[in-house]
Amino acid sequence: MMLMATELGLGSVWICYFKPDVLKQGLGLPENLEPVDILALGYSAEPWADKDRHSQTRIPMDELVQYK
Repeated sequence: MMLMATELGLGSVWICYFKPDVLKQGLGLPENLEPVDILALGYSAEPWADKDRHSQTRIPMDELVQYK
């Protein structure tokens, strides 16, 4: 879902820490459902990061890994 959101130009964040009882009450969920995670979707207020940023910020693989 996060990949599709990105394809559609949306930002997303996976939320794992929340109070399930508060969420159940707020959404009116029945007792037999237990929320496990939340996926928040929306348009980001921040500009998109450059796709090629990793080649500028990451250590080259031959400096990071050593084979013996």
